[in-house]
Amino acid sequence: MPSDIARAVAVLIFASLANGCAGAGEGAVKGAAGGALAGAASGLVSALVWGGDPGEHMARGATAGATIGAIGGAVDGSARARAERDYRASQEQREIEQIRREIGSDAFDGVVALAECKHEVALANARVAERSTNSNHALAGLWVQALTFEDQGDSASLDAIEPEIVRWDRGVNDTRQFRQELDAGHGELVQIRLEHSLPPSCS
Repeated sequence: MPSDIARAVAVLIFASLANGCAGAGEGAVKGAAGGALAGAASGLVSALVWGGDPGEHMARGATAGATIGAIGGAVDGSARARAERDYRASQEQREIEQIRREIGSDAFDGVVALAECKHEVALANARVAERSTNSNHALAGLWVQALTFEDQGDSASLDAIEPEIVRWDRGVNDTRQFRQELDAGHGELVQIRLEHSLPPSCS
């Protein structure tokens, strides 16, 4: 899993433009799919950390990622049309980067790995995030771990991390609320997988 999704997407865009029309359509589809997945998954964690409607956060990230990916295939049309698409992609690249800053690069990479059923990679990144001196990034790391344990059916690890999230997340008042938000978040994760043609369950 790349350590920097946004940079990888930018490289894809540059390569597609540099190579002209050859393979541009296929590159655009792949870039759009990867960018939308990263945006939606990271938006989910952003919603858990900052509160609000998870769907809005996910849609915000997914839309940005999809347009950024699709721009790689925009080698046809007028110079004005290309300039407009480039400007839109630049704006939405900043949106993806904003989500990355909100939850931190380690939690960002972790939840994208989780969406792809790479549990060990997800946990490794999340544990690094948990040690961050930025309290929001650390909380994002805890939430990515909780989502991963829920996805694995690891109730013992989930029980162990639960009090930490209740302690540090000001939006979670008790264990009941934590479980409610976790259940909703995991349901959204499954939906993200389905929407991006991935298996809903890692088993």
